[in-house]
Amino acid sequence: MPYEVERFLTGLGVTVLWSIVATLIVVVLFEALQRKYRLLDEIFKENSVAAALVAAAFILGIFYTVVQIVIH
Repeated sequence: MPYEVERFLTGLGVTVLWSIVATLIVVVLFEALQRKYRLLDEIFKENSVAAALVAAAFILGIFYTVVQIVIH
């Protein structure tokens, strides 16, 4: 197998692996927030934009942190 193809497949595999890790971290931590603060009820039943922004910032922050860990 040519070196370029091997390097591409290795990079693709690492990217998929870290994407799965980041997604699992977000799901677990979001579930913890849901149990403690009933975040989804606050967002959908109370129509709270502030709660939705907190959830979005939380998710983006986790993904950003994982990306910074991977690229450094």
